[in-house]
Amino acid sequence: MSEKIINKTMDLSDLHSEKAGEIIAELGDLIQRLRREGLKISSWYGFFDLTGEDTSWEVINRGYNYEPFKGAVDDRNFPWFLYWEIVWVTMNAEFSKGQKVLDLGGSSSLFSYYLASKGIDVTTVELQEELVANANTVARKMGWKLTNYVMDMNNMTFSSRFDHITSICVYEHIARHERMKINRTITNLLQPGGRFSITFDYKNPSRLARIDTPLDVYTQFVEPSGLKLIGNQVFADTGKRYLLHPFYHRRSALKYKLQAVRKGHFMPWEILKSKRENDYTFGALFQEKR
Repeated sequence: MSEKIINKTMDLSDLHSEKAGEIIAELGDLIQRLRREGLKISSWYGFFDLTGEDTSWEVINRGYNYEPFKGAVDDRNFPWFLYWEIVWVTMNAEFSKGQKVLDLGGSSSLFSYYLASKGIDVTTVELQEELVANANTVARKMGWKLTNYVMDMNNMTFSSRFDHITSICVYEHIARHERMKINRTITNLLQPGGRFSITFDYKNPSRLARIDTPLDVYTQFVEPSGLKLIGNQVFADTGKRYLLHPFYHRRSALKYKLQAVRKGHFMPWEILKSKRENDYTFGALFQEKR
């Protein structure tokens, strides 16, 4: 019996299954419902209400030849990349109503709202106070089991354990040594049989991201956690690249490139460099405490 390939990079075709379609429809319904209630959802960039301007970094980050997913209800804030992350994690993590989930860095996110709307007991941790306060307001108004804390992932303190720990494209924003430190604590927060399901930038060219090979995935996530991989034991790269780092886009403004250099993402001599093709993608990884 061949192993199921779930630890892998993103593929648009993953969204074409019947089950994926059901989840996408539910996400659309949830977005519309929250909008009608006047409640806010954090965008795929981690803050509210993107402008959609052609020169904004989040638009050019979508890469060359980006096309919205057919039927998307708010592509400006939630491109199909985010749908893939939510769909792929939902399909492969095996959540159940009543389970306890800890979502790392997900306060006010569409993902945490979606889990809570399905009757799952969700806890999120986040450094941005605005996102935490908003998420707690949404939880009260929607009657969800959704609790949100201002808390550093490096210093998480919980008296109980969780059935699942999740994270949607957060780890690439954390220093490599801190990722590994955090991942060493994950097993202590999971129930026996609990799962750790995450997505992350793969081959993002920023000098601070540094998740570029299957070995990087293993040494940064699997080895430190001590958990067992579910499905394929070697991370699979489909070779498809859907996103482009804004630094390398031909329309990127010089002031933004300078900011990226000052923050350490790129070296000064790269300022004049651009790319003609998309250069990175998202990946997903599933582990279990056995």
